[in-house]
Amino acid sequence: MGRRWLAQEVRRLREAAGLKQSEVAKRLRCNPSKIGHMESMRNTISGPDLEVMLSFLGVPPERIDWYLHLADVAMEKGWWDGNRAIPDWFSLYIGLEWGASEIHEWDLGYVPGLLQTRSYAAAVIRDGLTATERHFEEQTELRLHRQTALDRAEYPLKLHAIVDEAALRRRVGSTQVMREQLEFLVTVSRHRQVTLQVIPFEAGPHRGQLGSFQWLGFPRPDDPGVVYVENQKGGLYLEESHEVTGFHQEFAQLEQRALSPAESTKFLTKLVEDTA
Repeated sequence: MGRRWLAQEVRRLREAAGLKQSEVAKRLRCNPSKIGHMESMRNTISGPDLEVMLSFLGVPPERIDWYLHLADVAMEKGWWDGNRAIPDWFSLYIGLEWGASEIHEWDLGYVPGLLQTRSYAAAVIRDGLTATERHFEEQTELRLHRQTALDRAEYPLKLHAIVDEAALRRRVGSTQVMREQLEFLVTVSRHRQVTLQVIPFEAGPHRGQLGSFQWLGFPRPDDPGVVYVENQKGGLYLEESHEVTGFHQEFAQLEQRALSPAESTKFLTKLVEDTA
C-alpha cells in the first residue's frame, strides 16, 4: 500500500506541476517508460530518483524528508514478497489485495479464491498443471493464507462477491469436494465481512458473461481503486477513472440481476441438498 500511495503521489505531483512523463524523464536522464512504470507500480521508486523529482515538482524542501521516509517504509517487504509460490505477475495483485479495504468481485468460472476450501483450491490449482507436490502444497497454502484478510484484527477486508450459477454447478474435484465447498459458502455467506450473491441461470444473459473481474478499493478517500482482470497470459490492472467507473456500473447491474444475499444463501443450501 505504501508503494501504491507513493506512485499515486508522484503522478499527482507531476500533473499538478504541468509536466509530461517525457519531461520528467529528461530531467532524470532516463527513458520515459521508466516514469510510466514508477507511476503504475511496475517499478519501485528509488530514494535518489525520488529526491531529484521532488526538488522540481514543487515540493517544499522541508517536506522532502517526509516523502523520503515514506519511500523507505514503502520498501519494506510484505509476507508475499519472495514467496516461491507466487508468480511475478501475480505478486502485485497479492499486495493490492492485502492492502485493500474492500473488494467487489464477479466470478463466472470458479468460486472466488477468498472463499475456497482447501480441497477445492487444491483441485483448481492441480488442474492442467505439471509441478512437484511441494509446489501444489505451497500454492494451496498461499490461497488459504490470503483468506485471513477477512478476519485480521485491524481493518479486516470486506468482500462483496457475485458468483454465476455455472461456477457453483461445474464440478471441481470430486462430488465430496463440491459438497464441502457449497457447505462452506452457506456458512461464509453469514460472515460479517462477506456479502455473497448468486446469479441463477434463470436470470438470463447478462454482460457479466464477458468475463470475471475484481474491483479493489482502498482506505484513502480519493483513491478510485483498481480493476483487475485475469486471463491465461497474466493479469491486467485498470486504473483510469472512466475504466473504473465502467466496471462499477457493470457490478451494480450484476448486483441487481443477482439473488439477494438471503435468497442466495437459500439457493446455496438447496444446491448442497441436491449434491449427492
